Parts: sequence; C-alpha cells; structure tokens
Amino acid sequence: MTAEALITSTIDTPAEVLAHLTFLLAEEAPATDFETVEAHVRQLPEGDRKNLLRQAIADARTVRGILARRAQRERETQALYETARDLTSLRDVDEVLSAIVERVRRLLATDSTYIALIDDDTGDAYMRVTSGTVTAPIRSVRQRPGSGVGGRVIATGRPFATTNYLTDPRICRETQVASAVGEDGVVSIAGVPMKLGHRVIGALFAADRHERTFDQQDIALLTSLAHHASVVIDNARLFGQLGSSTEELRETHAQMSEQRHALELAGTAHELLMPLALAGADLGEVADTMARLLDGTVALETGTDRVAATAPGGIPVEAVFRTGTVVPLRAGGETHGRLYFGRTQPLTETELGTLERAAQTATLLVLLERQTATVEQDLRHELVEDLLGEREPDWDSITRRAKRFTVLVENEPHVIVVVSGDAPELTTAAECAAGRRGGLASEVDGHLVLILPGCDAGAIARAVAAELDASTPVTAGAAGPAHDLPALRTTHHQALRCHRLLLALGRKGSGAGLDELGVVGVVLDNVGPDQLHRVVRRALGPLLDYDAEHRSSLLATLECYFDRGQSPPAAARALGIHVNTLYQRLERIDHVLDGAAWRDPENTLDLQVALQLYRLMPGPAAPAPAARTSAPSPSTSSAAHRTAPTSAP
Repeated sequence: MTAEALITSTIDTPAEVLAHLTFLLAEEAPATDFETVEAHVRQLPEGDRKNLLRQAIADARTVRGILARRAQRERETQALYETARDLTSLRDVDEVLSAIVERVRRLLATDSTYIALIDDDTGDAYMRVTSGTVTAPIRSVRQRPGSGVGGRVIATGRPFATTNYLTDPRICRETQVASAVGEDGVVSIAGVPMKLGHRVIGALFAADRHERTFDQQDIALLTSLAHHASVVIDNARLFGQLGSSTEELRETHAQMSEQRHALELAGTAHELLMPLALAGADLGEVADTMARLLDGTVALETGTDRVAATAPGGIPVEAVFRTGTVVPLRAGGETHGRLYFGRTQPLTETELGTLERAAQTATLLVLLERQTATVEQDLRHELVEDLLGEREPDWDSITRRAKRFTVLVENEPHVIVVVSGDAPELTTAAECAAGRRGGLASEVDGHLVLILPGCDAGAIARAVAAELDASTPVTAGAAGPAHDLPALRTTHHQALRCHRLLLALGRKGSGAGLDELGVVGVVLDNVGPDQLHRVVRRALGPLLDYDAEHRSSLLATLECYFDRGQSPPAAARALGIHVNTLYQRLERIDHVLDGAAWRDPENTLDLQVALQLYRLMPGPAAPAPAARTSAPSPSTSSAAHRTAPTSAP
C-alpha cells in the first residue's frame, strides 16, 4: 500500500496510518513519502484522531532522523576504520592522504577536498593532495601564515569555516590565491589543523562551489580525519627513521641514553638546589653544590662580589672567570650577576641546562638577599630620621632600635656630617660610604645626613667630601663628636650650621668641622653669602682697596697685630720689621680707616670677626702666615692680594 493509495482510501482507524508509517521507516523511505502522509492527515477533520496522527508522524520523523544520523555515524566510523587500516600498511604516503581526502569528500558530500602542509623552510602552506579540483592553479596554491583559510588555520591552530570565501571580511586574501579559488569556482570552505602534539604541520579542507554552512558535526569529522592524516605524516617520519642506517640507530640509542641521563641529572639538581632556595642559603653553597655535581669549577659574580668553589679535577678560578662558560643571572629582564663554569671536558646540553637551573636558584637567592638589604636599609633610614627629626623621639624606642645596628654603640664617639651636591646618585653614594665606615646615612628634613664613628669632625668631613666628589663638587659640614643618642641631636644642628656657613662663605665643594670655623661658627647662623660679604666689606673694604692700589700690606699687618695680642713689638718681630716701621703702618691704618677709633675694644671685635670671615672665604692664595723670618714684600703679601669682596659697603 503506497502513500498515494493512502490518500485516496478511507481510514477507519489510526492503526492503518501507524502501520503505513512503520512500513515507511522499515523501507527507509525518503522524506517526501512522510510529507505525503502528513498532507493526507491535514485534510482530516479536527479532533483527537487527527491530533494522534500528527503526533505519530512527528515521532516517525524523529525516528527517521535518529536512524539517518546513526547511518551517517556508521559511514563515518567505517571511513575512520578504513583510514586507520591504511595507517597500518606500508603504502605510499600520498596514496593514503589521497584516500583520506576522497573519504572526506564522500562523507561530507562536498565538491572538493585537499590537504595543505607547512613548508619547513619558508613557513608557507602548500597543497600536498587534492580531490575534486577542476583547475590547475588551485593545486599549486601557496599561502603565507595568517592569509586565506589555510594560513589562518595553520597560524591559529583552530578550525575555521566560511560560507563565502571571496566576501568574508574575516579573511585576509592574497590576490593570486583568491584568483585560483575563484577560477575553481570554490565558494564555501572549512578547514581544520593537522597537528603532531602541539605543533601544527598542515590543514585538511572541504570546499563546495555553492554557499554552505558547515556544522559542528562536519567540523568534528574533518578533525578526526585530520588527526589520521597527521598520523600518516608522522608514520612516514617513523618509517624513515626505521629505514635509517645502523649508525643512525646508534645515535638514537645515544640520544635516549642522553635523555635518561638528562632526566637523572635534572632530578638530582632539583633535589640539591630546591632545599638551598627554600633555606635561603648563600651563593657559596650553590657554587659548591654545582661544582661537586658537574665535577668542575663554579664561580658566581654579583656586582662587586665574587664567590667560587672548585671540585677535584677542576680548573683554576681565575681561568674560569676569563674563559669559562657564562650563564647570566636574569630575572624581570635584568641581569643580576653571572655564573661561570669550567672543566677540562666540554659541557653537554644537559649539563648546560643544569647550570641554567643553578643560575635560576642563584638569582632567587640574590633577589632575596637584596630584598632583605632593602628592608634593612629602610629600617636604618627610619632610625636616622626619627633620631634627628624635628620631633623629640621616644628615647626608649630609639634606644631599642639603635641596639639592632652595631653602628650606634653607646659611649662611642660619633660625628654628624651634612652633605650636598648636584650628583644624581649622591644619596646612594653617601649610603655606601657610610656603610664602609660603619655608619648610617639618610635624608632628614631635606638634608643628606651621615652619622659616622670618629672624633675629628673636620677630617671626616673632608674625607667624605673627597670620597663623594665623583663628578660634581660635594660640600660637607660636620660637628661632633657626640657620645650618646641625645647628644647626636644637638650635634646634628651644629653640623647643619657648619654646612650652611660653608655655603655662605663660598666654600662649596669643601669639607670642614664647626670648630674649625672659630668664632664665626659660634656666633653666626642662617646667614647668606651677600651678608658675609657686606660685613667684610664694611670693616675691611678701605684697607683692601688701599693695598690693591698701592701694593702694600696693611691688611697683613693688621692680621699679625691682632694675632700677637695687639703688641707692636711682638707683631714687628713676627713680621720681621723694625718696631718703628710697624708704628708707621699702624698710623697709615689710622689714616685709611679715618682715625684710631678702630683700636677701641668695641671696634676691634668687628675687625677681628671680619678678618676671621676673610680668612675662611676662598681666594687665590692662602691667608698670611702668623710669623715671618723676614719682612714680606708687597708682591707676596697674601692679605694684600686676595680678591676683595665686591659687595657695596
């Protein structure tokens, strides 16, 4: 009973329709027969009977779909089985690949299929085998990575499908390839990668000459067959290896032995190095461990520090530094040192890898050590800032914290040096200098301060200024010594005063202690260079002008006169002149200074302070000596020839 006969017959019960649907399923009838039955049912009057028949037709179609998919899977399974069977044979590689593309074309009912492989020399994808192509250009297509469907699949390692190759905006098309695709009439394409492990070696494609949407089932089948094609390629490589010479087999065995040795060495290195990293061992332990493990000489260099260890049979350390294998200690894009290794036998690749692991462990230890040093330096900075800062510190807390640093030992003398300069790395240099001298350094209220052990503030200040004077002058003012923590605060203020006075006196780039500035250091504070120049000019300006004009030595005479307690005979002896000559010079000084009022006690203080400032100011010559064995000539008197301050009186 056909579907057409059913249309014209009278159905008394739904059983006849159900029986006919069962017959159609058993005969694997086409979908049009089910549509004929459905059209007949639609003509029936509405009711339970019609609804029942509609449900029966829907169920029959569901069963037919299940059976169709099962049949498709059986065909796919058979194709995969046949492909797998091909893999076990020793057939030609191209023959097996051609069988695969033929099966893909048959299973997916596409117009053409093909396999493209990667050219190891250029990285391009080139056609290896095709099926269903009708023009020659498509069989010789080459694509760069990232271009076209093939280049995209190979570059990303992921499947890709398009319903229209020539219009899809996602595709980067090359003119020559697009022309070949168009000439062959290809419209829709699907491609999946062929992989060996994680490495993409090519791609498998299915193409139609009309628009088609490739579903997940199509992609899955392509992927399975692409895997088989990859196995074919790998089998060809394995067969080539099996057909190699005995020497190649020996090399393979040697490689396997080397790999086993590499694994054993890597395991041993891991067991030895990991505890060192976890325990925060020093670099010497790392060097000693690797020297024993590799039977050679290992040396580590980090900045200015060098450590080394030599195993029996190793070569001298200095030779290792000159000619040994070098592995950098790198982390975060920076090099933190170097590991050197040397021995009489050359290193294998495995042993070099072990050295690199040791370098990683050494880098970790270096970074940990530097992090610890940074934290330690921060604690030192905080101690100095809290001790010398503006606020009165908690002395119990300061004392406890100071005991942690052996540089601040109670009852031992310390001086404070305040430094300034234009060098960009002055702070870092000062910290290093303080560390070498067993002291501390930090910025306090905008000033760079060093606390150093010692008694001679002036000598220490000059030494620090010279040590830090790498490219630009450094000025260092110091005070002290202090013998306890509270006294350091007072000494800090004195060092600040000394530093300010040095700058005010124009002695930038020099170092001195506050006690070396004499009365100036006691009575002056917070003064500028202009103020000091005005003081000197107001008191000594006439004498400086007279000496410069007449090439005389009145200022030197006045200095010696005050240095000898204002005793003319003593001053004359010191200058090596007759006392009457001295009296004549004093009378000339009276004339230049508009009278003898300068001899009065209240005026002599002003002159002596001005002379002290003048001595402290830098000039082309040193101050006049306190005593002479012969009379000074006008051309050699330092006081007469020093450059006078030019500020207005």
